[in-house]
Amino acid sequence: MQITPLKSPVVRTMAIPGSKSHTNRLLIMAALTRGLVCLERPLYSKDTNAMIECLRTLGLSIETLPHQILVHGDLFSIEEKHYELFAHDSGTTVRFILALLCLVPGTKTLQGNQRLNERPIHDLVKALRKLGAVIHYTDQEGQLPVFIASSTLSGRSVELKGDLSSQFCSALLLISPYFSEGLTIYPTGEEISMSYIEMTLSCMREGGGKVFKQKDGSYVLPADQKYTKKTYVVEGDFSSAGYFFALAALTQSTITISHLNPSSTQPDRKFLSILEKMGCLVTYLENAICVEGKELKALDINMEDCPDQVMTMAVLAAFAQGTTRISGVRSLRLKETERVIALKNELGKMGIRTEDTQDTLTIYGGSPKAAEIDTYNDHRIAMAFAIAGLYRPGFIIRHPEVVNKTFPSFWTSLEVLR
Repeated sequence: MQITPLKSPVVRTMAIPGSKSHTNRLLIMAALTRGLVCLERPLYSKDTNAMIECLRTLGLSIETLPHQILVHGDLFSIEEKHYELFAHDSGTTVRFILALLCLVPGTKTLQGNQRLNERPIHDLVKALRKLGAVIHYTDQEGQLPVFIASSTLSGRSVELKGDLSSQFCSALLLISPYFSEGLTIYPTGEEISMSYIEMTLSCMREGGGKVFKQKDGSYVLPADQKYTKKTYVVEGDFSSAGYFFALAALTQSTITISHLNPSSTQPDRKFLSILEKMGCLVTYLENAICVEGKELKALDINMEDCPDQVMTMAVLAAFAQGTTRISGVRSLRLKETERVIALKNELGKMGIRTEDTQDTLTIYGGSPKAAEIDTYNDHRIAMAFAIAGLYRPGFIIRHPEVVNKTFPSFWTSLEVLR
């Protein structure tokens, strides 16, 4: 796809889709709630469709209306038989569903596509086994596919390594209200992407779950809880909004995005403070946020708490005069692709020099040239480099359809800005 740049800076107000992270968390909670649950303004994408498909495989009736998801049935109505579940390439789906399946009657097999099967799962499996789950790897040790032969969990406490993915902790937290004796989760090692865990806690509390974080970093969940809320409104997605805020920054435009909660717990809200440090003017309105782009400044910034915005930040850094050093990037090496290497490859095509360590990416900004961008079957690579194409002519994005994973209307939304 050839990207056509903006002719001049623009002033626009636009809306973006609902949050993928919220939608998938709320779908798990809906499956654990007795009776009908309604999700208003959800996101429909490959990732959320993967979650819906898995829940339907278990026998839940789910209506997907234009602006609502209606979840009929729940964990307690699932028949005892064998289930084959396929999570496609959705990391949130496979981690969250794996924990849920340990409460589901019958036997279950869970897998994804090749890349998802290679992504880490061992630490979550280890924790679930300590809580009584019977889980077997059917191919490679530590990787999907897995076979789950149990349907109950017990135990009052468990240790969980948190240095590979915050989704392991979120998966346990989401099902923890259904431990009859309560549960305490003790994270070990350095916890990564803590802001995603905070989002999970916020969703749980909204649904009626009680969870307490202790001074020692543990999470305490009292016994015999349940989710009770029947209607949720899915927040606008800060991950998706970040591309348009970055576009404002790069093109010195003024872009306002509605349906955004300025006090949201979504991790990618933190990208706004990074844009302010780069020189942008950010204005927080009622249920909306406005970014006015200024001349970009290079930064030394830790992005461990908003890793999904590193790709966008890297593109901006390529155009900022000076040296930008991004730390906290080690989790990117275990995503849809090895994102640090992908960034180095594509920035190199643009004539931008980079250096990396296991946890850092250094970008020597300047005057990038246009390039044909490979997307590595990674939605965030495609969307981040598309922003460069809105500023400088000549960019081509290969396999633009990869955006369907989280933002199917991305290319249409870009056209609205013209």
